[in-house]
Amino acid sequence: MKYLLLYLFLLMSPCLVAQNMPVTYAFGEKYNDRYRYSNLVTLDHDGDGGYVLVRAYYQGLILKPKGYLIEHYNKDLQLVSEFNYKLKGMQFVDGYLKNGQLHLIFFNYDFDRGTYEYWAHKSNLINFDFKKQRLLEFKTPVVEGAFGKNYFNRDFKKGFSTTLLFNREKTGFIISTHHKKGMDNKHSIH
Repeated sequence: MKYLLLYLFLLMSPCLVAQNMPVTYAFGEKYNDRYRYSNLVTLDHDGDGGYVLVRAYYQGLILKPKGYLIEHYNKDLQLVSEFNYKLKGMQFVDGYLKNGQLHLIFFNYDFDRGTYEYWAHKSNLINFDFKKQRLLEFKTPVVEGAFGKNYFNRDFKKGFSTTLLFNREKTGFIISTHHKKGMDNKHSIH
């Protein structure tokens, strides 16, 4: 019985000591986010210790994408600038920051021309004056879910599949496409 009490005391003593550990916490500033329904789609360093975040935001009774909120933070994580880039109808692929220019890459299907298109939207971080440039287009019938986010497990049974891959430094990227029609099976890298 004496050993049982000693064993219980040794077992319970860490629990008693754990309650006296000095834990400090502080609450930061409270921000009201006007875009509650949003997803972080890309994040990149600005070269001065700060960050540029791009969030896709959704609005409406049935949440639909309405645009992209671009936020620039300094090294102390204080908001330097923000811009609301209203854009609908294009699928966001990726974004990166190079030489003070923000590059956002989008993917869409042009029903009039029957082509899938990759677009680059470029702007500096000061005045956010976006310029659009078509990077690549593929003439093919429309396919549900043509852009693959999962790079290693794409569905190649569909008629068309594509994805974009960056190198680690984000100094370059490739666009991988896969066309399948009957027995013709073609994989291209652009």
